[in-house]
Amino acid sequence: MAMYKLVILEACRHHFEHLGGCSPEDSLCLLPSEGAHLFPGPFVQIQLAVALRTDNQELAQCRLKADGTGQFKVNGGQGVIEAEVKPTTCNALKETVAIDCCGNELPSCAGKFVFLLPASIPTAYHISIKFKSVAGELLHEIQLFILTHHQNTNLFDYMDGHSLSSVELPVPKKQLGGILGIPEGQKILSHFQELVENVAIECFRRDQRCLIEHIQASNQVEAKFQDLLLAVQLEECLMLYQIGDLERCKRIGEDVCIQANRNHSTNYNALAGRAKSVVSGAYKMEKDFVKAEELLYSSIELLREVVSSVDNSINCTGFFALLSEKAAAVGINKPEKKKLKKALKVVLRNRHQFERNQSRIARSPRRVLIRAVLFYLRSTKDKATDLQTHVSHKHLTRAEEFGEQFKREFLPNCPMRDRAGFFNAYGDLLTRKGKYEEATRLVSMALKMAEDLQLKIDIKGARARLQQLNRLLMERAETERRHRDSAERRTEEYHGFQEPGCEVLQALLMQLERAMN
Repeated sequence: MAMYKLVILEACRHHFEHLGGCSPEDSLCLLPSEGAHLFPGPFVQIQLAVALRTDNQELAQCRLKADGTGQFKVNGGQGVIEAEVKPTTCNALKETVAIDCCGNELPSCAGKFVFLLPASIPTAYHISIKFKSVAGELLHEIQLFILTHHQNTNLFDYMDGHSLSSVELPVPKKQLGGILGIPEGQKILSHFQELVENVAIECFRRDQRCLIEHIQASNQVEAKFQDLLLAVQLEECLMLYQIGDLERCKRIGEDVCIQANRNHSTNYNALAGRAKSVVSGAYKMEKDFVKAEELLYSSIELLREVVSSVDNSINCTGFFALLSEKAAAVGINKPEKKKLKKALKVVLRNRHQFERNQSRIARSPRRVLIRAVLFYLRSTKDKATDLQTHVSHKHLTRAEEFGEQFKREFLPNCPMRDRAGFFNAYGDLLTRKGKYEEATRLVSMALKMAEDLQLKIDIKGARARLQQLNRLLMERAETERRHRDSAERRTEEYHGFQEPGCEVLQALLMQLERAMN
């Protein structure tokens, strides 16, 4: 036992704004719930998976078991691995768990320490992992010095995640550079994003051609515009995903990654990370969950280096969508359910950052709420809810809570695409509650919007729902006239998106030219 030495198998660092928006067992690896009251402010979480090794660098064949006091017993008490955090006045927490940094079960010869370090002000922590004999003799020790962040900076301006070269010093995130780093460039991108949100396909293609022609006729070096063109291509990729053209979506997304790499773009992480996120969604819709998850994790790692809570929330939305789709298709296990619920909480917690940043395209909170309604009803976008599948009263209540939250916070100014998706999802809730006429009204509106926007998946889902509702109404002895009149009368409430004229983009391009001269 005395010949063994400690080794860190893996380490990761995560930054959290507060505990109030997520459950401690999800985000803090089973830290006590009282932590939510002790640590309301930002904090750094350090995870260290440790084991013992022999002199020939092999892992020792011993058994580590958490004893409930924040330490591991070795081989039933022949030794102890414990951790100490200084300064003790900062009220840091530590916990021992048997899962690795990705949530997978560790072998019996390893264990993981989780440290919760308050970071409301820049603080230097000293973490000491000690291996002691049963008599208390120190046999080996590993020390780490953790700096939360530097003076006059924000904790969330620094990278976190599983792929950091070191967890000790804060590593600054990459800012968007070049044309994407100036307000005028972002305004043009926001213009295209709004067209995509409302699936204004012809208007998008018109303005995309206009942008290319403007760049070709410009006195500026064309290379300066490369990242803007790729960012607009990404929006095209997302639009193709929305209308169900998955092959072209994947092709354009992959091309954006290749071009950003070939151009040695300073914004490679942002462009490639977002592209992989959208392409992941395409594979998800094709039920290739393995490929979808692989791309999503790749996207997450790329975007960790970029300053953008928006990107983080988009990927949490994607992760929630992936797991909810997988749950409906093949089922998910308990760890995946915990990850799904954690992703939901992260997005809803970050929605206030969208408001503070005045983001015009706060897609993630809207879409994760729609997905949450579908998940708790055990529904999918493209099919009517299966009434033979039991949904508990608790889950029905949760679905209704998320639906009401969407109506309260997002419905009044909601883009057409998400409005159609929400009406389909909420129609499932109303169907479950036996309110068939009201469900028919909403789903009829969803179908009209989806047809106007060419949203293939939403069209398929709305038609399936209307077929089901028609049958349910007939079984309830409702007349066809009442059903048809109600649907037609309510459909008149739908008002299409008012597409901007060419002059809107032209004005934005003039602003961009002045900024670049």
